[in-house]
Amino acid sequence: MGAEDKIFKEVCGIQRDIEAFCMLKVLPRVIKGRVRETRHFKEWWSVPMNYIRMVEIPLTIFMLDLQKGNKVLDISSPKLLPFYLGANGFPDITVSDISDYFTKDFRIYSKEFGFSPRLEIFDATRMPFGNSSLDRIFSVSVLEHVPDDGDRKITAEAARVLKDGGVFVITLPAGIAYMEEWLKRQDFAWPSETREDGKILFQRRYDKNSLYDRFEIGGLAVEDLIFIAEKPIREPEFNENGRLLFNYYYLEDFNTVKIFKKLKKVTKIPLLLYALYRYYSSRYQYLTRDEKDRNIREVAV
Repeated sequence: MGAEDKIFKEVCGIQRDIEAFCMLKVLPRVIKGRVRETRHFKEWWSVPMNYIRMVEIPLTIFMLDLQKGNKVLDISSPKLLPFYLGANGFPDITVSDISDYFTKDFRIYSKEFGFSPRLEIFDATRMPFGNSSLDRIFSVSVLEHVPDDGDRKITAEAARVLKDGGVFVITLPAGIAYMEEWLKRQDFAWPSETREDGKILFQRRYDKNSLYDRFEIGGLAVEDLIFIAEKPIREPEFNENGRLLFNYYYLEDFNTVKIFKKLKKVTKIPLLLYALYRYYSSRYQYLTRDEKDRNIREVAV
């Protein structure tokens, strides 16, 4: 078994731990009306981690190498990740985002699940923390969307607020060459950059060289790169709006997915759709350190 296969096995173990947490600790809270009606609970009831996040989230946990007592910051990640960490022995965590859509839900979860994260709203290019004050920072699929040199600015801020020996883990879209996806129409919620031709920045897709160029800042060093790749259902292509399509999008055309979505609406069975996406994740996704693999889609740094 190769090194990446061993890591993938550990990542799958973390994934199973998250699943057990959702089934044994989160879903039973459905009897609590105020929990059941929160935005995040409604999502987690069906798909706590989608096809992309099923490897991305547990891989982030693996690379963080958290220690008890660590002071941890989440920068705008999918909120299942800081919630899972905070409710499972890492209470000194700050959950942040650029808008306050999550704060009401997390105040409810704090009371129900017995942990009290700090909830902060700020622009991560200007973090409200002192120098050398944090042990771990993570950000899942965020920096690629920040306009201008936002990815570099956030990294410089992370370098400032991390203690010596601290760890900053990010996940990003990846490919064998650096590229940017500019859309004709804005079909996402966050603020972005508009070019003279009217196109809007959706995200950057990084190659190995651009990762070192953009994220070795302020004394930070790239210690490891692990790429998330997939056996393609069909070759990636751009849609008419300018998004690069790959398995995540193509799966929605499968009749099985369409049937399961209809079943979910009728039966309300928890995790029904998740189980299907999990099957496809195990069938198509894998880890590699080969930056020339044409099937890479994401990277954890």
